[in-house]
Parts: sequence; C-alpha cells; structure tokens
Amino acid sequence: MKRVASGLFVVVMLMAWAMQARATPAPAIVSGVVRDVHGTPQMGALVELLRPDASAVATAFTDDHGRYLMQSLNPGKYQLRASAAFFVPVTRSNLSLHAGAQAVINLTMSTLFEAGNWLPAERRGPNDLNDDWKWTLRSSASRPLLRLVDPESGSEMSTSATEVHHADTQGRVTIVNGDGAFGFGGTHQVLTMDRIVEDGGGEILRADIGDPQVPLTVAPSIDMLAGYQHQTKFGGRTRMVMSFASHPELVANAIPGFQTLRMATAQELSLGDAVLIDAGTLFEAEKLASSRVMNEPFVRVSVHPSGTTAVTYRYASGRQLQSSTDLDNLKPEANVMAEQNGRPLSNKGSHHEISLSQKLTENDVIMLALYRDAFANAALMGSGQLSALSVATLPVVADPTTGTFRLAVAGYTGKGLSVSYTHELAPGVKAFVGYDLGTSLRATSLGSQAQGLSTRGHTSSAATAGVHGKIARTGTSINVEYRWQPNSTLTQVNAYNVAPDEAFLGFALRQRIWGGRFLPHGMDAVIAATNLLEQGYLPVVAPDGHTLFLAQVPRAIQGGLAFNF
Repeated sequence: MKRVASGLFVVVMLMAWAMQARATPAPAIVSGVVRDVHGTPQMGALVELLRPDASAVATAFTDDHGRYLMQSLNPGKYQLRASAAFFVPVTRSNLSLHAGAQAVINLTMSTLFEAGNWLPAERRGPNDLNDDWKWTLRSSASRPLLRLVDPESGSEMSTSATEVHHADTQGRVTIVNGDGAFGFGGTHQVLTMDRIVEDGGGEILRADIGDPQVPLTVAPSIDMLAGYQHQTKFGGRTRMVMSFASHPELVANAIPGFQTLRMATAQELSLGDAVLIDAGTLFEAEKLASSRVMNEPFVRVSVHPSGTTAVTYRYASGRQLQSSTDLDNLKPEANVMAEQNGRPLSNKGSHHEISLSQKLTENDVIMLALYRDAFANAALMGSGQLSALSVATLPVVADPTTGTFRLAVAGYTGKGLSVSYTHELAPGVKAFVGYDLGTSLRATSLGSQAQGLSTRGHTSSAATAGVHGKIARTGTSINVEYRWQPNSTLTQVNAYNVAPDEAFLGFALRQRIWGGRFLPHGMDAVIAATNLLEQGYLPVVAPDGHTLFLAQVPRAIQGGLAFNF
C-alpha cells in the first residue's frame, strides 16, 4: 500500500506540474538597436520596459554596438523608453509582447540641440565655407560612456554613471583668394583650431590674416576669434565668443581703417522635452572716424506640443546674432555703415516672428511664419571704384580692394510671411524651396544721383530653391541656391531670415582631394560664388559723374585649399 500511495503521489505531482507549466505562458523577449538621428549606434543608453502606469518592469543598457536585450518577460501591453545623456528620451507606446515570441524594436534618439533647432529650419548662407566645421555637440552624441573591464572575467562592462571626458582636437589651415566680397578681398590665410570634449564642452580659436591687393600700401587685415562652450545641468549649454577685427583697407570720409571688438554670449535652457529657451546678446564696439558702442539682444522660445509640431517665437535686434547656432559662423560679416562724416551708424533693428512647423514624414518638414521688421538704418550694397570726392561726400564705407561699398540710407519697417518646405534627398543631403512676402527698399528712380538717393519701402516677393549637405561617399560638401526677387529691389525680402550674401545664384563646394600619412584628415579644395550671374544691378550716378551700381549682393568669387590636421 505504501508503494501504491507513493506512486499515486508522484503521478499527482507530475500532473500538477504539467498543468502549471501549461497554464504559465512562455516568456517573451525584446531586443533591438538604439541609434541617433544620423544612424550612429549609441553605447550605454538606458532602455526601460514600462507598464501602462509607467512602473518599470525591466531595464537594460546598450552595448558598444547600440544593442540591448531583455529576456524572461511576461506577455502583455507595455511601453519601451530609451534615454541617454544629452538626448531627448524616446518612447515606443502600445508595445504588445506575445508568449514565446521575440520583438525587435529599434529606437532613434535626438539630441537636445537637434530637437530644439530642427523646427523652424534656418538656412545657412550658400557661401559659408565653414558649413562642416562647427563646434557643436558632435562628440557628446557619439561616445558618452566609459568602457570598463571586469578584472575576473576580462569582459567589457558599461555604465551610465561614469562619463569619460576625452578631448578631440582638430586643426585646419585654409588659403583662399578672390574678389568681390566686401571686407574679404585679396589673399587670406586662415588657421582654425577646434577642441571638443565628450561632455559637450569645447574651445575654438580662429585667426585670419588678409593681404589685400590694392594700389596703396595697406597693412594686412586681421580677424581673431576665440570662444568656448560647456553643457549645463539642465539640458542646455552656455557659449561665449570674443572677436577682434581690423580692416585698414576700408575707407569712410577719406579716413582709412575700420576696427571692431565683439563679445557674444548665448544660453540654452531646456524645460523637459516640450520647451526650449535660447537667449543671448551681442556687445559690439566699432571705430571709424569716431567710435560707437551698442548691444543686440535676442530670445527664442520653441514649444513642442508633439513630436512632429513646433511653435516658435523669436525676437532679434541684430542680424548677426539671432540664436546660439549663429556662433558657429566663424567668418562674421563686416557689417558696417557710416554717416557722411565717417561716424559709424547703428544697424540695430527689431524682428518679431511667430512660426509653426510640422514634420510631415521622416524626411519632410514644412514651416509657416509671420513676422514684423523695423530697421533704424539700412545699407545698400554696391560695386564700382569710388573717387576721393565720392567717398568724402557720400555716407559710404568703401572697400577699394574689391571695388565694393556700403551706402547708408534711412531705415524702414515692414511685415510679411514666409513658407518653406524641406525634403531629405539622402542622409545628410537636403533640398528646400521657400517663398517670402514682405518689404524691401526700392529707388524712386533709376539713374538717380547717389548723393541724396531717395528710397522707399515696397511690398516684394522672393522665391528660393536649393540643395545643401554632405555626400558621405565622396566627402563632398555642397550648398547650391538660387534666390529670386525683383531686379528693382535694393535690399533682401525677409532680411532677418536670410544670410547677408544670399541673392540670385550662389554656391559653395568643398571637395576632399588628398589624404595621407602627414595630413590624416586630408586636403580639401574650396570654391564659393555669390550672385554669379551678376543679376539685380541698378545704376546710379556718383558725385564725380561716374556710374556706380547698386545690388542686393554684388558678385563675389573665392577659391583655395584647406589643409586638415
């Protein structure tokens, strides 16, 4: 009887175990890869599996290939969230896990910088040779973690608690020559040093020595810039840039020499994933026949009610610094105006803008903006050699190196709207079209005297189309743009939203042509052109009787070589 009872007990236990095994579903598995918006795998990202009430079920860290794996999970409805330093967390909702099945979920994260600045799209100028040479958050997004080795097993471990702060230093020497660009004529030798650490901080130094080719003996032009940035604890960054420029070739009221000292500061603050605040100011001191000191503040508030929509308000008082990203421009324009006696004039104004941006698909963005502008003074660009009489009797700053000048006229006010559409043709290459309706200056009559030239604001349109980006396989950086507006207009429509050199046909190319043991980053050929077809020129008569030509932007061509190290 004891043997029978023992056998029955074993049978009952086996049946109970089988029934329990049958009632308990097989575990589920979740795996995948976490990348940034450029497709780079992110090591050390924290991946969390959450219940509908946001409580955590399981966590995992990605390896050095961006991969994660979660095993032994109960089937059901979950959320999957990935987060990392300097990235906006991304969540995959309504994730269904089935018994005995493996779900492969790949996640893409955007940096705080990208999330706050992709809407609205602010185009770079077509002739910006520094388009791929920026001291932004390129290092912090790619290698955020310290890799550790287990002393017992010898295998690699990763942790998000400790970050490495390696420095990445790069240099570039550029030699360019050309004509037509105001304040940038003759041969220029440019040295740029860029140092970035993995926490997003860094420093930059740029020196530009110009040797203008003019009939008179003139000292070389000098443009020095130094700046730094560091990440804050609240998901933002702080930047400061100081620069000094001396252009002895520029002339106002027969007095040669222009000097300017600038200090720009900018601060970004992120309030969660929904709000980005960007504010700063530019302090500037200029000297021509006399001196002038001013400051130009800006503020930008971007609200993201959803992952595909953004509403942005912008205020700017100057065109040179409208956001912290403008500090990436390492070649500031010689934005100077003067009265007839050579006293520098303020180019300060005001720009108020409200924009709505919508991301239609992964590759398509559309934006609509309404704005209002006011300019205290306006500068008309022109070309033609000015005589000593013309320089002494006109409110003009002349550059005899390039045969260009800036003529000061009374300011104006205006309002308008802007629509743009951007499409990503390939990774890193985008095409865009845009339409602007607003106010620009026109001369009251053609062939009028430049002395006492009468201008007035007039409603005008502008249409823009272009392609910009970097082709990964060939290493070619391309920026081609055609911006049309009526030939009779003397200033740009929607001036705060275009670069100072955007007019008609312009392009900039940078092509890698050699790389070797001594220059590991290679050598590039660079060429840039502005208003290549010389469109939009209007004749005026100078005080000495000669004919000058006013234009939105005179033609300029530059080319040279860049050595990277």
